[in-house]
Amino acid sequence: MRTDAKRLTRREAIKRAGYILGGSIGAGQLTGLISRSAAAAAAGEPPAFFDDDQFELVEHIANVMIPETDTPGARAVGVHHFIDLMLSEWASGERQTRYVDGLATLDSDLQGSGGTPFASLDADRQLDALTAVDAAAYADPANNPFYLELKKMVLFSYYTSETGATEELAYERLPGIYQPCIAADDDTRAWFHLGFSYGL
Repeated sequence: MRTDAKRLTRREAIKRAGYILGGSIGAGQLTGLISRSAAAAAAGEPPAFFDDDQFELVEHIANVMIPETDTPGARAVGVHHFIDLMLSEWASGERQTRYVDGLATLDSDLQGSGGTPFASLDADRQLDALTAVDAAAYADPANNPFYLELKKMVLFSYYTSETGATEELAYERLPGIYQPCIAADDDTRAWFHLGFSYGL
């Protein structure tokens, strides 16, 4: 287990998210984007970067990855809005193009029989389709790097939201003493302050 000195701080994780989108970004600026994306989701605002089909695709993919359980899922916290705002305001042109092209390929990979769009599939078929793409991507990451990048961003977006950090995870602003053996049960949550950047 890592020592406290090697644990990734929230500020550092936010900085790494900025790097993956094509440039550094201040923690305060990114925190503002997180707040604005939550407000955009609550208000049902239209996308700033994606077209409607792309936006809907990202929304459904994210919500299959992190569905609503006893805590809100990716859709409820506005993960798709966060990714849309980041691409609109901070991503390089190369990054934007990669997302547009990557989503087009991913949409084709996820379509059901007869070319049914992923967003139109029922929940079980969406889960089956995304599980197959996920398994293939992890079997050989070189074959689908865009999917792996998108998944990292979905996870980061969710777990840096207020809901992800305080309801889904057990948030601890200042880690306490090192405790190597902590009793755990089925309801024990992971800790927000541990390394969670997923390579961002």
